Amino acid sequence: MISYLRMRRRPISVTIEEDNLLWLKAQAAATPRGSVSAVLDRLVADARVEGRMNMSAVKSVAGTIDLPADDPGLEGASAYMRDVFDWSLRRPMHVKEDGPLPAPPKRRSAKRRG
Repeated sequence: MISYLRMRRRPISVTIEEDNLLWLKAQAAATPRGSVSAVLDRLVADARVEGRMNMSAVKSVAGTIDLPADDPGLEGASAYMRDVFDWSLRRPMHVKEDGPLPAPPKRRSAKRRG
């Protein structure tokens, strides 16, 4: 990973789709620093290290998915996904609700000296 201490950082302007921005913000919120810039910088650095340069050069996804030997036509996929979905609904959900907001402080009238 590239060290941020040794490399200078420069501000830039980036225009991205709204969905991608929301995703970046969520990723940033899940990191200790909480910085969209740091997440974006890490994504670019990781892509550079992995040698990903021209995504249009990828022409096929053949060989990237392993199909199950017992169901190569995926006839049972719908039933499997229904089972997974039903299972996810049965899991307990942890919900945290914030209490009511505190009342704003009452304004005190200024007492004049004099």
